[in-house]
Amino acid sequence: MQARIAQLCQDSMTMLSRLAEEQSDVIGQAAMIMVDALVQEKKLICCGNGASGANAQSFVSKLLNRFEHERPALPALALAPDSVTLSALAQDNRLTESFSRPFLALAHPGDVLVVLSATATAANIQSVITAARERQCTVIALTGGNGGEVSRLLGPQDVLIQIPEYRTYRVHEAQLFTLHCCCALIDTALFGDPDLV
Repeated sequence: MQARIAQLCQDSMTMLSRLAEEQSDVIGQAAMIMVDALVQEKKLICCGNGASGANAQSFVSKLLNRFEHERPALPALALAPDSVTLSALAQDNRLTESFSRPFLALAHPGDVLVVLSATATAANIQSVITAARERQCTVIALTGGNGGEVSRLLGPQDVLIQIPEYRTYRVHEAQLFTLHCCCALIDTALFGDPDLV
């Protein structure tokens, strides 16, 4: 059992090392897009399915509350339709619009859509990216593998953070790590580095 745990830890470290090597510039670019939007009093709108959705909610909670240090709340929200809304959408065969409908109701030009999709194939994720284009919102996508259908929907102003992993649970680990990096970069850019004060 200890050997298995050690192997899982080693696999995780290897994947995060590859992420840092291959995607650190892109993660920094994504964080600066978020910073620019927040400086312009725009908001971050986040979504994902399953564990990706939980990571999106965790990210938003750190923006609204705090990451490591006290600071003002930052405007962010997670698209997480409740069971009543989901059942209404299902009744009308609109589950693929579970994110795009609330997004279109809440988003304004200049807001940033952050989508998390381990497989990059979910129809509701593709739909909300199309909605972001309609609202003139930049998209930041965190995907696994080769970026799948999501990568084909992104425009030149959008950012794809491609996690170098196909195993879904590893992608979820890396999503959370990447979002923590963004939190740290956002806080430093907006409020300075508290360790240098």
